[in-house]
Amino acid sequence: MGFTLRLLGRFQLLSPAGESIAIASRKHQALIAILALSNGKPIARSKLAGMLWAERTEEHARNSLRQAFFTIRQAVDGHGVSPLVFDNGCGWTRSDAIVTDIQTLTESARAGCLPPSLDAFEGEFLEGLSFNDETLEAWLRMERGRHRDLLVDCLASLADGLEKAGNLEQALLAAQYLLRHDPYHEPSHRTILRHHRAHGERARAVKHYESLKALLEANLSVAPDPETQQLIGQIREQQEPPAQVDLTNGKPRIAILPIRSLSHERDDSLVAESLTRKLIGELGLFSPLSVVAAATMFALNARHETVEEIGKRVGADYVLETAVQGHEEGGWALVQLVLVQSGTQVWSRKYLGESAGSDLGQDRLVRKISGNLYHVLMKHAAARSAMEPEGGIGTEKLYLQVFNHVERPTLKGMIRARRLCERLLAIDPNHVLVRESLAWINFHSCFNGWLDDPVHGFRQARDIARAGLGLDDREPYLLSAFGLAETYLGNARAGLDALKRAVDLNPNDAEFHTWLGIGLTFAGRIGDAHMAFDQADQVSPDYHPIFLFRGDAHFVSGNYEEAVACLDRFLIVLPEYHWARLLRAASYEALGKDMTARLDVAYVRENTLLLNGRYLEQLLQARALSFRQNLWLRLEAAGLPWAK
Repeated sequence: MGFTLRLLGRFQLLSPAGESIAIASRKHQALIAILALSNGKPIARSKLAGMLWAERTEEHARNSLRQAFFTIRQAVDGHGVSPLVFDNGCGWTRSDAIVTDIQTLTESARAGCLPPSLDAFEGEFLEGLSFNDETLEAWLRMERGRHRDLLVDCLASLADGLEKAGNLEQALLAAQYLLRHDPYHEPSHRTILRHHRAHGERARAVKHYESLKALLEANLSVAPDPETQQLIGQIREQQEPPAQVDLTNGKPRIAILPIRSLSHERDDSLVAESLTRKLIGELGLFSPLSVVAAATMFALNARHETVEEIGKRVGADYVLETAVQGHEEGGWALVQLVLVQSGTQVWSRKYLGESAGSDLGQDRLVRKISGNLYHVLMKHAAARSAMEPEGGIGTEKLYLQVFNHVERPTLKGMIRARRLCERLLAIDPNHVLVRESLAWINFHSCFNGWLDDPVHGFRQARDIARAGLGLDDREPYLLSAFGLAETYLGNARAGLDALKRAVDLNPNDAEFHTWLGIGLTFAGRIGDAHMAFDQADQVSPDYHPIFLFRGDAHFVSGNYEEAVACLDRFLIVLPEYHWARLLRAASYEALGKDMTARLDVAYVRENTLLLNGRYLEQLLQARALSFRQNLWLRLEAAGLPWAK
């Protein structure tokens, strides 16, 4: 491996070992850039001296060039064979000993594949460099314009080639990155529009087009190209995704059949339509899902077709059938989730005592269905994805594999999940949800003793979530992860603010109410915490993290029997979760069940030696002193040592 030279963005010369080589002089940086851009072709000393020191006499310019050669040789000495060669007449680069970021980009464009990291091409040519000399400034302006055009051309070629090859996800990445450099590049906007169309996201496509139209009118006083207008016209007229488009590589996609009322009231059809539209709208709040639009589902009018046929027509992975009867408190609703591929039922539930006759009753029923359905659907989709080989699958399938590991955390699973996250971000640096997963990998690793330093783990999780919020500050999953990290680091107010925002953005996900509950527990507001857990239980009573964090709140209150009952339910699902076992051990010890407490502590000690008193002191730094003292008193009595 040779030297690497970064010219787009800040100048950086890296050794074969990846060490940054300091080149302090701006003119020396320019000299290296000039030689590298010649692609191995020798450049006369007189030309180099005249370009770099045009303001000096010829003799002084040659002396300055000679000194530059000497300084650069010293800088690269000891890092391998020098990539820069100077003799009495010329200077040049060894093409086999150095590669520039520009060469990497152009070679990737020729090969038709994205480079490992698009972020490496951020910034203009030799960003931050400027000269008082007009000759060098003219050269710099020319190269910046040329390299900007080259970057745009390479990315445009990549986006076009990847789209033609059927790789819509990577074509989208290339187009989005190009628009960061040239927001008016309409072919890239059309790539994004076609991506939205292929995934059945007409609303997103229309919204994107309207933003483009406003941008062009405000800044250039022009309308979008006729080709762009024709494309959005086709998308607006489209009633459903084209049958030939393969949507299996995207998010789990669900179609909600128009709800059937089994009552015989005159306003049955209005109630059923209202329920259907509300359910589709509420499910749309869950960003990991793709939901077929209500207009598409009502336009089908195809009761004679099978669920599999309807699902295939709209490109859905799952179809939900719902029937309701009775508009009063004695009414009920039956929901069934069907896997389109096999036509088999994945999940069903009957909700008793539900009234669909009022807006309030409808809202309550819809909230329960959507909250339950989301977690069932995601776990099923993630489990299916986990059985697929990692190679050759798209970003959303990779995300589902990560989701599967994070839902059932083990040490091996967290290591694999982190590797999958890194791979996913290399493909799509703007993937927002994977950052929430990375934060949770850190949380699980901290609470199970899989990291040496839990405080560092929490800080890293906070920084990861904050970076994601820079891409989308209204993503509730990122807000909840950021809020938890701040809470664990002792920043209670910032933590609660973020956790409450997550709940406001999607009040139907039990996850957000649960994390708000633990934030309130940390703040000592136990009554409010139990109210949050109650809300979580209403929308998704089978969501197992509720029991861990409610058990924590019961321990704080001294309700040790209730704490054990909750922790028992959690450990049925995740028996290897060490923090839950330690909390249960402390609760057993408080109840006088010494032997049972010791069994839990012994289990944890057999699986990780890191979880001792010293580690817990760091882990629980944000908890009240009374909580830490009580916990440590119980765990010490159950046999947990302070240190190794």
